Amino acid sequence: MSKSRNSLIFQPSGLFVKGSLNLSGKFRQAISNAIKKSQYSREQIVEMIEVLTEIRISKHILDQSTSSKQEYRFPAEVLHALCLITGSLEPLRVLAGSIGCDVIEPEETRELKILRLQREKERIEREIERLKKELKENEQV
Repeated sequence: MSKSRNSLIFQPSGLFVKGSLNLSGKFRQAISNAIKKSQYSREQIVEMIEVLTEIRISKHILDQSTSSKQEYRFPAEVLHALCLITGSLEPLRVLAGSIGCDVIEPEETRELKILRLQREKERIEREIERLKKELKENEQV
């Protein structure tokens, strides 16, 4: 891969295309929508972010990072707090979705945990059966 800012990032497999992960517009819109749908003002949101994370961002930063001006960015280290405060996982979904991942709702967590444990249980049961079979074969020799 090239370190030059102006050159296209390219891998022989063709996985990387310049700008393919540019989510700026979608991400800004997701943050704006989360704020609009929340019960809190922008001032309240930045105050709660500071209380929860001990990281201060101003209302000005929040306003600028949801504007169309590309030079302003929303701080990633407080994104989780914004999502918690607004009750919206959409900004996280935009980011995760860009790399083929998804964000699950809190109520889905238990179901997912059960599925993972069932898979692990099945794997363990197969391993036990394999070892029993091996043990039996060794006893017959």
